[in-house]
Amino acid sequence: MDDKTQVKEILKEFLKRSVTTSDDLHLVKACERNATLSQDIFAQVSDFVKGSGDDLKVARIFSELAAFMGRTVYMHMSPAHQRYIALYTACAAYIDDAGSRHIEALAEFSRRFATGEKHLCPALEVLAGLLRQSYDLWPKAGADAIICSTLMGITALHLECTTNTMAITPQATLWPNYVRERTGAAAAYAHFNFMKEWRSTPDSYMQILPYIEFFINGCNDVLSFYKEELCGETANYVHIRAVTDELTPVDTLRRLADETLACQEKIRVLIGEDRELMAIWRSFEQVRDRTIHESERHAY
Repeated sequence: MDDKTQVKEILKEFLKRSVTTSDDLHLVKACERNATLSQDIFAQVSDFVKGSGDDLKVARIFSELAAFMGRTVYMHMSPAHQRYIALYTACAAYIDDAGSRHIEALAEFSRRFATGEKHLCPALEVLAGLLRQSYDLWPKAGADAIICSTLMGITALHLECTTNTMAITPQATLWPNYVRERTGAAAAYAHFNFMKEWRSTPDSYMQILPYIEFFINGCNDVLSFYKEELCGETANYVHIRAVTDELTPVDTLRRLADETLACQEKIRVLIGEDRELMAIWRSFEQVRDRTIHESERHAY
């Protein structure tokens, strides 16, 4: 069996084992309730895309992605939270895509955020404004994590853009996760689930956060691998980990898929009988599964 066939088999098995069947979350109603979100986000994204001299087609693509994230993946949140998450996602996606053209802006982001100076890229200016609003919508622990995760993510993106010719050393086995935990903003997306007014303290969900973060990154890396492989991309988590762990990329993908599925199951076990917390997780997990279905449809 060749590598391409093996990758397809790994993804099909991942989809089969990860997709849930619950029908109590009413995805269509969530989309209808926030039907104007995409257009609202597009108007704002267009401003910073034009401000950077880029094609407005880019704004449309990122706005659709961001609106889907806000209105469906986080459909258990209030409209204000969904709008925040959507605009945050649009900024993050644009910056990730255009980062190599804004090296100085990336390098300056944390310092300028700390000093309150204007940022060198319009998208980063919008993102900084969102971070300052995070305490209005999330508890202190969540807002702190959202800000720290974002600052770390921009710093890591700058390092990626400026060290992309660095050779990966075999047996540097902690390196892939070190980089991945910083570049994906998974901590922010995990904390987005828990609104300020939901519970008075974060005690009930703090211990599942590391698993949610791993699940977010793992799903993204597993599901994006096929497309990246077709494009010949090797600067990704699976290929980097394959070098450090001294495995083939296919074996590394298989291992990551198994780890992500085990993490998904561990979250359910840790939540236990907390029905309110389980409802939040199932909402997030189910729509992640819908994203998986879309990825499968486009991949094959």
